[in-house]
Amino acid sequence: MTTKDSISAAPHEQFSNRYRYYVLALLTLGYVFNFVDRQVMTILIEPIKAEFGATDTQMGVLSGLAFALFYATLGLPVARLADRWSRTKVLSISMTTWSAVTALCATATGFWHLALLRVGVGIGEAGGTPPSQSLLADYFAPERRAFAQGILATAPNIGILVGLFGGALIAEAFGWRTVFLVFGIPGVVLALLIYLTVREPDKVARPEQDLNLWVALKGILALPSFKMIMLGVGFTGISGYGLGVWSPSFLVRVHDMSLVDAGLYLGLIGVFGGGLGTISSGLMVDALAKRDKRWQMWVPMIGIFLSLPTQLAFLLWPVEHRLIVGGADLPFALIFMGLSAIFASFWIAPSYAAVQNLVPQYWRTQASAMMLLAINLLGMGLGPLLVGVFSDMFIATGNESVRYGLAVVVSLSLVGAIAYALGAKPYASAITSKIT
Repeated sequence: MTTKDSISAAPHEQFSNRYRYYVLALLTLGYVFNFVDRQVMTILIEPIKAEFGATDTQMGVLSGLAFALFYATLGLPVARLADRWSRTKVLSISMTTWSAVTALCATATGFWHLALLRVGVGIGEAGGTPPSQSLLADYFAPERRAFAQGILATAPNIGILVGLFGGALIAEAFGWRTVFLVFGIPGVVLALLIYLTVREPDKVARPEQDLNLWVALKGILALPSFKMIMLGVGFTGISGYGLGVWSPSFLVRVHDMSLVDAGLYLGLIGVFGGGLGTISSGLMVDALAKRDKRWQMWVPMIGIFLSLPTQLAFLLWPVEHRLIVGGADLPFALIFMGLSAIFASFWIAPSYAAVQNLVPQYWRTQASAMMLLAINLLGMGLGPLLVGVFSDMFIATGNESVRYGLAVVVSLSLVGAIAYALGAKPYASAITSKIT
């Protein structure tokens, strides 16, 4: 039962540390399933392309736009529902939906049938990440939010290993259809656990002027630096999703790696490199922003400037340069991919935390959905598609075409770095005035 004292307390003061970190662990596991089901197409591009006779452009649509268009746009009304009703219930229902439809992808009879099912996965996942980010903002104090969001943001890195390596092993042994079944069904069980055990924190009073979704969206967009954060995450997402989705195909086509080896090494790089970058950037921002709030934007900007050269080195390094590790003959280019994974993750935790810091509690889920709209329409929607389009444009170079398509697309992250730089001062001013 809710008491008067609990209502007057800040939401994060209502829970014990043990329960707080239990919720963090559960939401992070949910995000792992979210990302595995979202990104499973990455490791399955080659076998699905071969079975359905698709082009690279079509596979770019299937691995990105077909999912992202509905995932991103439906995220706004679903987030509105979560803020006004229950974030926990919306998350549970959404997880059940996307997990069940992922399993149904195993029944696809052709390219367009699979594309339609991926749309269904996108619709289900629209209610996944924003409620989780908003819940954590209530469970953790402001000075610990970047760390908590950083832990949550390690889920994609774990999902990369599970999806790429696990998916490749399953696909090689049992076929690509079985991958969807194995990754889809457990999410339904986890959704039930979240529904039964994660409590909804008390909500603050909503202002009278917050009458409808459009009023809320206009209010969020008017916040200082919010548009720059959206541009920053959007263009960084174009680079990140383009590289993430097509890297296995790049290693298979250009460096003659097997699908299983490509999945294993990219997965390990994602877990250790991406995880290190995500958590360390959250810790850095929590420490540095105490002295100067502009570090919230500067850390992502620095990460982009450090990651782009190493990404281009990964893509353009000569094929004949090899690396022997434990008897395995590997492309030397993987060294640069490992370095880039650390720095390329610097934007994630600071950006998520910045949005939660800017907005009042009753807009947090909607603000998160708006940021994900930028990440997913630009990043997931356009990133893989643009790589496919450029790869088809460079088709005269044979298997090298994907190399040059990727090099063009990852360079777009520079636009994101400029956006973060421009947003630093207005963000700091807004947070400082909010505190004082």
